[in-house]
Amino acid sequence: MSHEIDPRVDKTRRRLRQALITLLQAQKVENISVQQLTATAAVTRGTFYLHYKDKPDFIDQALDDLVTELFEKAIVTVSIDEVITNPSDPLRRVQVFSLSNALSYIDQHAEAFRTLLLEQRQLAISRRMNQQLTKWMQQFYHDFEDQFADLEVPVSIQIAYYVSATLGLITDWLANDMIYTPRYLTKCIKKMHHLMTVGNITFTDFFVQ
Repeated sequence: MSHEIDPRVDKTRRRLRQALITLLQAQKVENISVQQLTATAAVTRGTFYLHYKDKPDFIDQALDDLVTELFEKAIVTVSIDEVITNPSDPLRRVQVFSLSNALSYIDQHAEAFRTLLLEQRQLAISRRMNQQLTKWMQQFYHDFEDQFADLEVPVSIQIAYYVSATLGLITDWLANDMIYTPRYLTKCIKKMHHLMTVGNITFTDFFVQ
């Protein structure tokens, strides 16, 4: 959800999104009515239709907003020396994925992600997350293509591996009552990535603390 949205509009959309999450914990999305959504969110039907064409439009935007917010927190711009040692252009900046930011955001919105990733999989929020993470990793590869390690594995397979592993770990974390803190889980992931370091740039460098 864009930070440029009017604060009142933003508040209304968040209330409706939270109402959706609350209702999804008790019933399937097809059984949820606009009347239920507005009553739970304490907004009028007129307000709802001021922002959304219909229920499918609302569902689509609500899920997109949640995923967009996640990546707005997770994608950070860092100095190139946080990615590689002795860069040729030390002033260069690069966009990478902050594991701690992402996990902290999911922790703060655990109810929503647990509901959508574990209980309401038909809404396919994992597909939206997959698409976003894939897009950013492709951009990272484009930025460093000439310096990337040649693993003799197609880039598309490498990206699919990291995306699937990351989202799978997040889903497992939620399924196991988030017994690890975001900070501890971040450290564990980075330790595993460190073991996979080969000298040149790889996709492990896209994930930072």
